[in-house]
Amino acid sequence: MLPSRYLLGLFAALSLLLTTGCAIKAPQYNASLDNVEQLKKAPASVRLGTFSVQAGIGGPIGLRGNPMASPVGSDYAAYLADALQQELKLAGKLDANSKLEVSGQLLKNDIAAGGIVTNSGEVEARFVVKNDGALRYDEVKRAELNWDSSFLGGVAIPKAQQQYPLIVQKLLAALWGDTNFQAALK
Repeated sequence: MLPSRYLLGLFAALSLLLTTGCAIKAPQYNASLDNVEQLKKAPASVRLGTFSVQAGIGGPIGLRGNPMASPVGSDYAAYLADALQQELKLAGKLDANSKLEVSGQLLKNDIAAGGIVTNSGEVEARFVVKNDGALRYDEVKRAELNWDSSFLGGVAIPKAQQQYPLIVQKLLAALWGDTNFQAALK
């Protein structure tokens, strides 16, 4: 059996290897069933327009020095558009020929994964609804999530990575549940 100082050194080296320099991807988005049920109540179907990212935030999210990239498209605007598409499709509210168009711009996109005990993340986006080109809705929605973390990067980084789709689900819940958004679809 190895002396405890050797085990401690081995553990420290392994932790270092697990926490440095590895490029990772955000998990694929999985539609929220609660969001889909809420969206089924929408008065009309929509089509998706263009989604963009505010300058300066389109790149990977840093998780303790590890860049986390979007698994779809070239940036997180594509991730957000994919999330909307999934939920609209499952709710039966996606129609490529609709006069109602939903578009958006990602304004904030960050995860603070450096905490020893807790970490947090936030996503903020402007959503726009147009009916045959006429503006019906233009509002900013924001979602934030906090979770327990760890000093060890091998624990904290995967935990932060897993939280990203949950933050996006929370953001879409805020959009789908907005009475002004629902009214814009009439």
